[in-house]
Amino acid sequence: LTHGEISPRTAWHAGMRALHEGKRGAETFLKELVWREFAYHLVYHTPRITSGNWREEWDAFPWNTDERKKEVWAWKRGRTGIRFVDAAMRELYVTGYMHNRARMIVASYLTKHLMSHWKIGLDWFADCLVDWDPASNAMGWQWSAGSGPDATPYFRVFNPVSQLDKFDKDRAYADRWIAEGKSNPAPEALSYFDAIPEHWGMSPSDDYPEPIVTPEDGRERALVAYKGRDF
Repeated sequence: LTHGEISPRTAWHAGMRALHEGKRGAETFLKELVWREFAYHLVYHTPRITSGNWREEWDAFPWNTDERKKEVWAWKRGRTGIRFVDAAMRELYVTGYMHNRARMIVASYLTKHLMSHWKIGLDWFADCLVDWDPASNAMGWQWSAGSGPDATPYFRVFNPVSQLDKFDKDRAYADRWIAEGKSNPAPEALSYFDAIPEHWGMSPSDDYPEPIVTPEDGRERALVAYKGRDF
């Protein structure tokens, strides 16, 4: 779709056929396709969405914009101390892919728990995702941050710990991508250390870090900032 090798109309009709045939996942596929087309509609009519806040009043919001901040580096490197976030960011770096649920979690964590600008996340996804799409990613990041159209309510701050409990009860996903503290890490977890630059100074024998921001403290800080805005 992104590269024009198949049209949205062709994808839609294929999805509708699958829906009528009772194929599992067809309805979800169609919903995601509609979101994708909504993103392109927004880019066509309001192209600023790919580089700035769609709702311009959010320009005054006090997000951190310094990519060199240690919390931002920890997020990029999968060293936040939050297993769901770290597993997802490592999977992203190694494979160029991340599940939609994980994308929502890491986006919420960056923009709300770490109070950092969504454009930092957008740029990192652009560097890492093999399915990166300028329209869909811009809308998705602004949905998470609260600055886009039909954005998530400001008080919806995903708890990445409870999300892990809900969607990865046996910790299979976290164990697949996190090597620290394991006597016999999974191959995927070890592959991360082969993929990252040496100057990051990370090793599977490192201790797993304590959370840079706890879910409770991050949520409270975000709610105070979001409630206190004057627009």
